[in-house]
Amino acid sequence: MSKQISKSDYMLFLRQPAWLWLKKNDPSKLPPVDAATQAMFDAGHAFEPYVESLFPEGVTLGFSDFDEYRSLPLRTQQAFESGAQVVFQPRLEWSGFTCISDIVSVVEDKTIDLYEIKSSTRVKPDHLYDLAFQKIVLEGNGFTVRNISVIHVNNQYVREGEVNPKELTTFADVTEDVNEIAMKTPEYMEAAKKAATQAEMPDPNPELAKLGSKSEWMKVYENIFPPEPKVWPEDTQPLINKQEIERFLGELQYPLYFFDYETMQGLVPYFDGQRPYQQVPFQYSLHIIHEPGREVEHREYLHKENTNPAPDLAKQLVEDMGDSGSIITWNMRFEKSVNEELGRMYPEYAEQIKAINERVVDLMIPFKSKWYDDPRCEGSASIKKVLPVVCPELSYKDLGIQDGNSAQRLWMEAVLDETRADQKDQILADLAEYCKMDTWAMVRIFEELRKCV
Repeated sequence: MSKQISKSDYMLFLRQPAWLWLKKNDPSKLPPVDAATQAMFDAGHAFEPYVESLFPEGVTLGFSDFDEYRSLPLRTQQAFESGAQVVFQPRLEWSGFTCISDIVSVVEDKTIDLYEIKSSTRVKPDHLYDLAFQKIVLEGNGFTVRNISVIHVNNQYVREGEVNPKELTTFADVTEDVNEIAMKTPEYMEAAKKAATQAEMPDPNPELAKLGSKSEWMKVYENIFPPEPKVWPEDTQPLINKQEIERFLGELQYPLYFFDYETMQGLVPYFDGQRPYQQVPFQYSLHIIHEPGREVEHREYLHKENTNPAPDLAKQLVEDMGDSGSIITWNMRFEKSVNEELGRMYPEYAEQIKAINERVVDLMIPFKSKWYDDPRCEGSASIKKVLPVVCPELSYKDLGIQDGNSAQRLWMEAVLDETRADQKDQILADLAEYCKMDTWAMVRIFEELRKCV
């Protein structure tokens, strides 16, 4: 166990003290990093070079292995002693604590400005606690911290040509807020040190999780204490409001279009006209029931070239959707918002896309509204929970891709970044099957709802 408490250790403590204890004493109990978290890390790494380019005089330290990490405090000292005015990723130690700061700018002598790079589009509370920890360690090393800023993403930036780092970034002065938090930070730091070294794990109760981390901590908690698999009686049946389901189904108009998007987003916009974190569709699946009793037709779009997928997708979308019939989605807010973005980006399709959105119906409603209420769904209206209950013969488990985050990441790696170019054909095939399953699942759930009435 490392005896030092790092900045990341400290932030784990603030979120849930048991989190820090596990990292230091029993890390095998921590679940692996999931696709969504890894995507967040990757976004941060992609943002850093653009921010650093705003400080051309900066000296880059950092590390790529453990030996370089261990030598970082010495290299940090040498950089400051040599007269470096701006240092990227300096590491300082003090009283059993250590932190790596993103950017330290020397104003004069040992007076500095401190900058934290965050891939978010706004300042969050945990950013302030993070910086307060850094301030204490820096002051322990004899520095006076003058100004403190968070550099985050400007979500109003629209790419046109080469990425403009000045327009991509926003500087937020948080000096006053951090200074206020820093007054109690030494007390919290000592508490973190105590929690890390105590014999028993602190209370892991998810209700004690702070800084909006309860859902993330639940993943850790369930990894430590796996819930007993629920065994439902064989005669378990859903509670069905036939009247409401019949009314819901009766409002649908044929042909029925069962529709699902897969999208990509990047902190740094990939294409002209795109904003940071804007959802750009690269794939859709469409199952069509033209009239009751007819065979189901399947159509799809999957972009395969290293170009902006949106214009070609939008063109095919308006062709495939026709001009009448209900468009059925699951959690329609997402598909409708993507459509709205397409309409804004491509005015030539705006009216047709607006008409498409007016036809959208959410198949989740009967389950969210408890008109179909099965205890085996465990109170969730997610299709991943509903499908195995309503249509147990269908499963995502045998697919090469099983969730949307993985779909996005793999498509970007295979098509845009070309880091998996050798696997491109297989990834595209897996993407096609995954998205097709999403819309076929809706068809099957629709059919089961019809049986209810």
